[in-house]
Amino acid sequence: MKNFQNKSKIVKVSKILWNIAFAGLVLLGIMIPVSLAAALPIFFVKGLSFSLAQFMAIPMFVFAFITNLKIFRFFDRLKDGFFFDAQTVGNLNAAANWWLVLWLYEVMQYVLMQQPWNHPHDFNLYHFPPDAGGLCAALTLKFVAWFFREAQELQEEQELTV
Repeated sequence: MKNFQNKSKIVKVSKILWNIAFAGLVLLGIMIPVSLAAALPIFFVKGLSFSLAQFMAIPMFVFAFITNLKIFRFFDRLKDGFFFDAQTVGNLNAAANWWLVLWLYEVMQYVLMQQPWNHPHDFNLYHFPPDAGGLCAALTLKFVAWFFREAQELQEEQELTV
């Protein structure tokens, strides 16, 4: 009986987290065209100077959207009752991979915005603020995906021995 109660709790919490992930998808789906629309007047209005910062935000929103989409699919599978199957664990692992790509892009964006080639003596890694939270979150998600994959293999072994 306790096993069934735990599964129903997982499904209930997954539905709530699914709604939150869906709201994130909607917001990021709006942010991508808005950031693109904010950067496009450079090409059509004379006298505006080109700013790399306006265009560098667009891939960051796309990477965040893909990451959130994979998390959304993970919770979608959980709320449907698929706990340790390959596709559910694969969605979580893919979300972790995309989050790592997002973190690497944020680091690259910060370095490019500092323009160390224009001011080589002013660029100092001491003042470099990497986003450790994004890296830790991505690595934690990667660990949880690995943990679920191991649990999946254990479950398959138990089913074969019975």
